[in-house]
Amino acid sequence: MTVRRLLCAALLACVCAIPAACAAPSATPNPSSQPAASSGNAVPRNQAQADLELLKRTYPDVVASVSPDGLTLRDGTRLPYDDGRSKTPEQALDDADLQDMLAQPYPLAPVTAEPGPGVHPGRVRVTAFFKAAYGHTPEEVKASLVSVRFLGATVQFNSRNGAAKALEAVNADLERLLAANPELRRFVLPVSGTFAWRQIAGTQRLSMHSFGAAIDLNAKVNTYWQWYKGNDPLGLRKAFPAEVVEVFERHGFVWGGKWAEFDIMHFEYRPEMIAKAGAPR
Repeated sequence: MTVRRLLCAALLACVCAIPAACAAPSATPNPSSQPAASSGNAVPRNQAQADLELLKRTYPDVVASVSPDGLTLRDGTRLPYDDGRSKTPEQALDDADLQDMLAQPYPLAPVTAEPGPGVHPGRVRVTAFFKAAYGHTPEEVKASLVSVRFLGATVQFNSRNGAAKALEAVNADLERLLAANPELRRFVLPVSGTFAWRQIAGTQRLSMHSFGAAIDLNAKVNTYWQWYKGNDPLGLRKAFPAEVVEVFERHGFVWGGKWAEFDIMHFEYRPEMIAKAGAPR
């Protein structure tokens, strides 16, 4: 009789313990399963749809159609909005999806403080998107380059997606600005480069210069974060004329001086970033 009672008690204890054991994983999640710093964190569906429609609106010759979860491009490429993978900021730079590319808002106001670590709106790019936009190979990009007059010089810029026309508009505004403020010329001239099919130093990522959609201004005065040996990056950012930055932004360009990993000389044509920032275009 005593043995039977003991067996019953043991069986009852095992049955009661099962639900608690099954519930334990949901009550105490594994820390390693938590999302990392970037993609993989869902955004509201209306935000995703707005971002996708924004890309179609700013690149109508690139985007063939929009679906709830991504884009189909006119070259046949299918791009998901969110690839579902959690990424660190560096991983998002190296292998971005469309959500990553548009996640950080570009600030239109003049620089007054250092950007936080990993803050670089516009530096995150989906290479397949820009290949479809401007050319998949150096030869294809070269075929789309046109000559643009820029402050007395002639530069090569991509004619697709309004990029060359935007640079022409920048030139017209800068000519007026520099005529009234000749002391600003040293920040802008000479031009240090536009088209060059190349990877960004130390990475496998193509530069926007590869697509003929970026311009560098006076590299001897306007430095790059990897070259800088000083201790006042904010001073560098604030020294560059805000009036020049505003002209470029007005016509759809972002400035590398607003990135944590600054590129003071660098402007690239990114109308989607400027449109999302709320500037009239």
